[in-house]
Amino acid sequence: MTGPRTPGGPPVLKFGGSAFADLDGYRRVARYLVGRSGEEGRPLVVVVSAMSGTTGRLQQTLDAVSADPPAAAAAMLLTTGETVGVALLAAALHAEGLSACPVPAAGAGLLAEGHGDRAELTSAGPAALSDVLADCRVAVVPGGQAVDRAGRTVMLGRNSSDLSAAALAAALGSGTCEIFSDVTGVCTADPYLVPEARTLSRISYEGVRRMSRHGAKVVHERAVDRAERAGVRLWCRPFPWSASPGDGTVVGEGGPEAAAVVVHQDDVWSFRSARERRTAQGLLRAEGLGTTAFETVDGTCLTVPAGARGAARHLRTARRLDERCLVTVLRADGDAEHTVVPRSDAAAEARRRHGLLYPEPEGAPRPAAAPPPKARSPHSDVLVAPAPAPGRQAP
Repeated sequence: MTGPRTPGGPPVLKFGGSAFADLDGYRRVARYLVGRSGEEGRPLVVVVSAMSGTTGRLQQTLDAVSADPPAAAAAMLLTTGETVGVALLAAALHAEGLSACPVPAAGAGLLAEGHGDRAELTSAGPAALSDVLADCRVAVVPGGQAVDRAGRTVMLGRNSSDLSAAALAAALGSGTCEIFSDVTGVCTADPYLVPEARTLSRISYEGVRRMSRHGAKVVHERAVDRAERAGVRLWCRPFPWSASPGDGTVVGEGGPEAAAVVVHQDDVWSFRSARERRTAQGLLRAEGLGTTAFETVDGTCLTVPAGARGAARHLRTARRLDERCLVTVLRADGDAEHTVVPRSDAAAEARRRHGLLYPEPEGAPRPAAAPPPKARSPHSDVLVAPAPAPGRQAP
């Protein structure tokens, strides 16, 4: 398969936090962008996530100070990870001899409203970045950030760098948005849990949206919505595992559906009645929190992002199923089957279910080993001091 190229507007490339697991990651990405800049012969827009583990570390620090901090304070703290990433990549590009402009949230042309730490993107305009690209070869933009009507930086929710990239590609008239991560593309299961997972060469917008909606860490659901409305293809690519021009998965109009197995990372809550669950789900959605409702032998249940600010007050009548998680089988015909299992059994259950969806022929070679476990970057404490060692007190 020959990968899509971006007609019209500047190429928009998004790099996830796994690309920046260490400081060499910024140099690797910078060297890749030097090559791409030469190939394209036109400016690039690069959207960056925080280095791996940074946002979670910041969230833990915030939780230690306040159980329910103001949204504006949460946004101010949690967006610093991407801001640091922008500065480091711009510096790495400069060291490689490529002119790059670090762009703050206010300079990206993205506007949002709502809760400061999970605001809703309302508009994206091309003028601001077009002005930046007139002066430099690469515009480096913080993922998951926008500004509100008052000009304050807000966060578009966790893992929302995809949304920034898709919105900018649509605004700038780019036909394709490239999303780089540490997996080979959109897979039929999480390859970190299921080594037998298959990489899909193509999938429809609705197919990948269903995966995201049911808890898969593939492409942000709202990014898929933006891309589909604008006719922007999403090209999910590995970095730096492969340099093949046709690698990854193209998400777009006319792509096929696909069966998949998803292991949810969110907490599972059980309710006394479907009515109580509907009420809680409506309140959580008003808070900007995504949920999945389902029925199992454990009762009437809902998945809720773990530790989400403001969620606890809407779950007072529910019971959290500790150390349990949801495994969902998504079938190509649109059906979904939900099973709650002990979290320690989730990987084995996912592999079993995947084997039923995609049975391996007799005598087939064993799959390649799964990627090494994801690790927090050793530099993710750059904004907050690491916890003191046991038996020692912080100064």
